[in-house]
Amino acid sequence: MIPQHREEPLYQRELFRLASADCLRPGGVELTERGLAHCAFGVGERVADLGCGPGVTLALLAERGLSPVGMDRSAAMLQEAERRLSGVPLLAGTLEGLPFRDACMDGIVCECVLSLSCTPERALGEMGRVLRPGGRLLLTDIVVREGSHGAGGQGCARGAVPADVVAERLARQGFRILASEDHSRLLGELAGRLLFQGVPRSALLAWMGACPGGGGSACSGKRFGYWMFVAEKGNK
Repeated sequence: MIPQHREEPLYQRELFRLASADCLRPGGVELTERGLAHCAFGVGERVADLGCGPGVTLALLAERGLSPVGMDRSAAMLQEAERRLSGVPLLAGTLEGLPFRDACMDGIVCECVLSLSCTPERALGEMGRVLRPGGRLLLTDIVVREGSHGAGGQGCARGAVPADVVAERLARQGFRILASEDHSRLLGELAGRLLFQGVPRSALLAWMGACPGGGGSACSGKRFGYWMFVAEKGNK
């Protein structure tokens, strides 16, 4: 029997990392900084980066005088973050079972990760559990701009839903939305950079989880978008 070759995920490829400036998401550090301005965290506040990847956002949080904590399900990513950072706690875990005690965080950053969860409402509930009352959540993610809720594939957008559905889920988990912004242009810009650097269109569509042969091109900007929410946990 010939062994099956498992293709390396697009986000792990060097071209993707170059196109995203090692952030592994649309918008890069600039969008994170915009979200942090909305959050207005105070110096020394404890902020968890969920799905921290190689630690780019953790480094930004530390530079701002915050007390960051990183979590990722990938041991390889945690090892890379450890090489990048010094003195920042790094934990293995998943969105559906966060390795933190109740009400221990002043803030949470979750960038381009929630749509990967099979149970996003449970993940949001976990975020609410570990945030203190009044704590703030910075959430960015791929959303569906039109058509059905699911992206119909197995890529990073497999759990994408319209932005208003994300807003409803946040409200059900006790969050009050402070800011809701459409940054879909940044998704298109990242797709364009990837194509320019030689990433095959088929690989880009697979990354997004677009339906084969359908009208769901990730590069057209018609099916997928990118959204930023800043939300505050209620007092309950």
